[in-house]
Amino acid sequence: MTITRYAILVTITVASLCGVMDASAGSGQRFLVDAGQSAAAPQDFYLWIMLAGIALLTSVSLYRFVAFGIPTLLAGWYASNKQWLYTLLFAAMIWGVFYWM
Repeated sequence: MTITRYAILVTITVASLCGVMDASAGSGQRFLVDAGQSAAAPQDFYLWIMLAGIALLTSVSLYRFVAFGIPTLLAGWYASNKQWLYTLLFAAMIWGVFYWM
């Protein structure tokens, strides 16, 4: 369930950024630097602001997940697979000893 939520957020972020690029390419300008000095219509400017805001909010949510969610998920995975990880580590150490002999 958590993976689906963040996959949707990534999709929204990418779609918003693509929308900003398509809107800016359609107006003849690649990026909007200053709305007062550009030849863009005001509705284009508000569209860019809306899409950039969506991209920013979803990016912040994804950053929050990476900063706080992934360590918790890894801790839970490690706790449930600790025995197998130690078994693999011990097997790798034995293989290393035989390899270096």
